[in-house]
Amino acid sequence: MKHFYNFFSQGREKVKYLKSALFSFTALITGSSLVSAQVSAYSFTQSSGTYTPIVGTALADATGNTSTTNLNSNVYPLTLPFDFVFNGTSYNALNVSTNGFVTFGATAPGTTTTTPISSTTAYDGAVSVFGRDISSFFDISGSTGNISWEIIGSAPNREAVIQWKNFRPNSSTSTAAVYAFSFQARLKETSNIIEMVYSSGAYLVGSTTVSGTAQIGLRGASTADFNSRLNATTLEFINSTVGTANNSTQAFNTANSIPGMPSAGLTYTWTPPTCYVPSGLTAGTTTSNGASISWTASSSAPSGYDIYYSTANTAPTSSTVPTNPNVPGTSASIGSLAPSTLYYIWIRSNCGGGNTSVWSLQPIQVVTQCLPPAILTTAGATVCPNQTATLSATADTGASITWYDAATAGNVVGTGPSFTTPVLSSTTPYYVTASTGNTSSTGMTNAISTSGYTLDAGLLFDVYSTVTINGVNVYPMGTGAGTVEIALQDGNVSPAVTLQTITVNLTGSAAPYVKTYVPLNFTIQPGSNYKLMMLTRSGNVSGLIRESGGTWGSYPFTVPGALSITAGNLTGNTASTSYYYFYDWQITSKCESARTTVTATVDSACLSTSEVNAKDQMKVYPNPFKDIITITDIEKVKSIQIFDSAGRMIKIIENPSQEIYLGELKSGLYILNLSMKDGSIGHVKAIKK
Repeated sequence: MKHFYNFFSQGREKVKYLKSALFSFTALITGSSLVSAQVSAYSFTQSSGTYTPIVGTALADATGNTSTTNLNSNVYPLTLPFDFVFNGTSYNALNVSTNGFVTFGATAPGTTTTTPISSTTAYDGAVSVFGRDISSFFDISGSTGNISWEIIGSAPNREAVIQWKNFRPNSSTSTAAVYAFSFQARLKETSNIIEMVYSSGAYLVGSTTVSGTAQIGLRGASTADFNSRLNATTLEFINSTVGTANNSTQAFNTANSIPGMPSAGLTYTWTPPTCYVPSGLTAGTTTSNGASISWTASSSAPSGYDIYYSTANTAPTSSTVPTNPNVPGTSASIGSLAPSTLYYIWIRSNCGGGNTSVWSLQPIQVVTQCLPPAILTTAGATVCPNQTATLSATADTGASITWYDAATAGNVVGTGPSFTTPVLSSTTPYYVTASTGNTSSTGMTNAISTSGYTLDAGLLFDVYSTVTINGVNVYPMGTGAGTVEIALQDGNVSPAVTLQTITVNLTGSAAPYVKTYVPLNFTIQPGSNYKLMMLTRSGNVSGLIRESGGTWGSYPFTVPGALSITAGNLTGNTASTSYYYFYDWQITSKCESARTTVTATVDSACLSTSEVNAKDQMKVYPNPFKDIITITDIEKVKSIQIFDSAGRMIKIIENPSQEIYLGELKSGLYILNLSMKDGSIGHVKAIKK
């Protein structure tokens, strides 16, 4: 079992993709996992030493020369007497495979696993000394193979040696041609250094050439974290270079000197770093010119953290100058960013004196918000009960003005610089925004091939400002009517989460296929790694036309400030260079300001107090009146709204004169709503004889 290592610090990652919800429970079961560690940060050296065989304790011995008795495709658990820290986590238990490697963690490798560095099995990590399909033999020229282990030295500098003795470099049951060699994995207490030591090989019988490749190196908790060796058949085994991918291999040949086999005493040494990268890098809120990020502290207790960001997804190297160097704490705000832009962000620990960790394996992505136009001025209104109110606003030149009935979500109730409310009985807030946006298209315009596809697939894209995909064009294949389900998905999680979906009726045909417009009306907020996917088909529609190969073009397809189609996509968020299904996207982009409150105030005392206030400023006479009413200081009045006693607006008079003819009104009580040029509102009660 694992044990808690003494520099365990509890993670502070946000709940994301449901993983961290299980973190505390998993830590209690499996031990202290310092997720920040990376085997890619281990340093590598090669030397010519001495292969010292051990006798030790056998995990297994070959008992015959059949595939079930010659140590072929087996895994053996092993418990160590001391804690060994691999990739930042302390273990005293591991699994030993006959296929030339050991793994850490509760999940054991499959017995037939032969590619331990590129395998997606969920073990915590692997040390691959000669990872491939190999086996041993029994009693060939007096030699028999086994796997054994031994502890040498004394605490705190003990060494666990796991030995594969008398193994073939391939899997075989032949007794007429046997090439044998041995190798060891050595795990050193306290320093946690890993050594791989090889013996020279020789033919025991026969001389049949054995050649192939083996995975040699380290793997972390995922295939993205690897540290491997590489040589082609044209380069000697002993002159390997750094592996470039998790499936990089070393070529060997038992007969030819190039690439040859390991030399006697060849020793690979892997030394863990002293400065570990932090974990849990997470994006927070964004603005039009900035973004906030946070992370979980590194176990190395660094003096600070270096941050690097770019609009290009090109990982920084050890010589890359940080954009924000030596940032204290576990959060930061990044400024001076461009609006409506996708950024990639990496982080590393800075332990001082030039000692830094590697950069984080995968960047996080943030999309800055668009820079919307502004609402410049607003004007509310005060009215009597059971009256409408006219609200107004101005905005930046070229902006559209939209009125809403709620601070968030809600309904659009009006557009333009002014908005007249419904009849109101109480004070009511409304909300106004300024926005820009237009309708445009992107993506391939037309299909150029007849290459159909039936799997669920689609396109990956990023969104920079609020966008509506109005519709797309497709080319249905088949023999007649059917349906296709099209979905908008979040590709940042696995499996992807469906956000919106629509099922459309289409008609499939043979070539030449018919270009068909499909309305979608998917409205999408800014973000990265969205997916537009064909999920299912039914009826006589067998698939949709895609583009593949190198003749159709290349990504991305971009509408600046709005949207960028970045790649094709297959099931499981797998990016592809093919173009799947959806042509000539019709989109509407909108960049909208925050909502500004504009209030329609209902004055329940307007027939008393307001009337007195108005009379203090001017005189309205005669009152009661017969046909004509006179208003002093009329030059202060912009307009007059006349309401009857039931609150119904009877008449509007713009730019009134001092004497106003109202002879057409019936006898009764009226309310004169005076809109003053200074923006104030007055109310006067008048009686028609």
